[in-house]
Amino acid sequence: MRQMKIIINELYTEVSDVDLLSELICAEPGEPCLLIIHDNGNMQIGDEAKVCDFFADLPYITALASDDPDADIAKYFDIVIPAENADKYAEILFKEKTEFQIREITSCFVTARNGSRNDILDAESRSFYRLIKQISRR
Repeated sequence: MRQMKIIINELYTEVSDVDLLSELICAEPGEPCLLIIHDNGNMQIGDEAKVCDFFADLPYITALASDDPDADIAKYFDIVIPAENADKYAEILFKEKTEFQIREITSCFVTARNGSRNDILDAESRSFYRLIKQISRR
């Protein structure tokens, strides 16, 4: 079994060489806004209940970087992105945004993962007003 490689950047973390999704439970990815997991083509789930709970409770956006994602693996992630240049995806996603703006966007994504329609609307509304408040201070 290979050891996972974790590369922590300012706003996103990339993880590769993951054999079991359940291995991520013990990983230390920092506090990213986006967690990118690179598909190795042979990834397995592991303990499905623990993996499901783990992904549901993450405070950041999760992305599977894969050109041919397995549906049973992809269902745990918020988004699936092309494997090639996955780091560029993060740069494009966060381009010209402040860390505050990125964290507000992330908060909305996380709420959308498990929240009701009202929870999502509340999160979007709060984020919108916080962003407007920040802009008006300039």
